[in-house]
Amino acid sequence: MSKATFTFKPVGFDLFAPGRLAPSAGTVVRKTQPAGCPRNGTMGHTYVEDAVTGDFYGLVLVNSLEAVK
Repeated sequence: MSKATFTFKPVGFDLFAPGRLAPSAGTVVRKTQPAGCPRNGTMGHTYVEDAVTGDFYGLVLVNSLEAVK
């Protein structure tokens, strides 16, 4: 089963104050759910990882993700 992929296009705080491990704009990512963390979608945020390598990036705004068609 293949997970949906998204292009990271930062908006809001992802653009104004990106996290230390935030992906670069245009990076293809997929949502991930680390154990023991609040569920994705809580307060408009989600955890992401690199869609190719699986490297964990961290927490980003859901609105910063654009579905890859």
